[in-house]
Amino acid sequence: MPIVFVHGVNNRDGDAYRENEKARDGFLREYVAPALGLSADKLTVTSPYWGEFGAKFAWNMAVLPDSSTKVASFGADQEAQARARVAGLLAESNQSGDLVALAKTDLLAAVDLLYASAMAGAKSEDEARYLAKSYDLASAYVEANPQPDWLAAAGPKNFADLLVSKSKASEVQSFGPLSKILDSIKEGASRLVNAAPDVTTGLAGLLLRKKLNNAVTRFAGDAFVYLNGRGTADAPGPIVTTVLKALQDAQAKRTEDDKLIVVAHSFGGEIVYDILTYFDPTLSIDCLITVGSQVGLFEEMKLYKVSDPKIPVDPKKDHVARPKGIKRWLNVFDTNDVLSYQLKPVVDAVTDFSYDTGYSTLGAHGGYFDRPSFYKRMAARLKAADPEVGAGAQ
Repeated sequence: MPIVFVHGVNNRDGDAYRENEKARDGFLREYVAPALGLSADKLTVTSPYWGEFGAKFAWNMAVLPDSSTKVASFGADQEAQARARVAGLLAESNQSGDLVALAKTDLLAAVDLLYASAMAGAKSEDEARYLAKSYDLASAYVEANPQPDWLAAAGPKNFADLLVSKSKASEVQSFGPLSKILDSIKEGASRLVNAAPDVTTGLAGLLLRKKLNNAVTRFAGDAFVYLNGRGTADAPGPIVTTVLKALQDAQAKRTEDDKLIVVAHSFGGEIVYDILTYFDPTLSIDCLITVGSQVGLFEEMKLYKVSDPKIPVDPKKDHVARPKGIKRWLNVFDTNDVLSYQLKPVVDAVTDFSYDTGYSTLGAHGGYFDRPSFYKRMAARLKAADPEVGAGAQ
């Protein structure tokens, strides 16, 4: 049974991309495969990589503002200085970056954050799968014991040890020495303690600005490149061709009893929608899950090949029909993710879900697949009855 994962913009091949892919595939196997009635080893996960055809910058983004470049000031920015002082005061009173402080108010959220950090360092799909099993044990323990006695004595250095010991979260079979799981989790805890810079410092602010500028620039660049070069049904462009082939191959290989699940992150949703409505409407997907996507926004702007400017006549009542090739459509967004949008106000017979990644505006867009709880909720929604059954595709 196949799952096809279609990535969004700002993805380029390299160690980080491949590590994220291994971790994601491991959690898909451990949580989503059982929801589909499969053993983890029988799930086929395909991730068509189209980043090589994305935007290329002739001057290597030299147009981005850089603090090292001497540019004449247009005048003192007193308002920016005032905002920085307020941010500093808020940061001094905010303990949300302290894992143990978070645990004492919301232990389940702290466990999710801890395993997300451990998962970020997973070196193989197998390690991610065993972390998923360990997370299952830890989260089940916490749900039954939201305020255990040992939490009062927990600190940054022993929180991971106490959690794993009390929840028996290291008792996962076939991983070799049990200490390996504990080591991975403790590395995750250390990563949380040491990785976050002081956001009130000028250096941290400049680094965050640079990271945001790069992300937004590449997002816009990849979107423009796709729209300009997606081609036609008779001659599709390279991005469409890459994703289309993966979808067609997955459909051709599945048996009569198989289901095809497509997970599309960010701009991957727009690519899949374009394919299902224009490039190959004969494709059949049992469930499309768009995550942090802009499918509805692009339809509002009428940017798809099949977009009809006459729809809607009445925005309060009219919708675009769900593509016939999609039997079920789930759309997930985070209100902190400024690049994610609802879908139901625009497209008929879809279900919107809100999910809190727990990340800031800067991290929320890529944060969904870092959270172990996201995969558990995906599995639960796949097993649950579809509230849109009966509405159907138009």
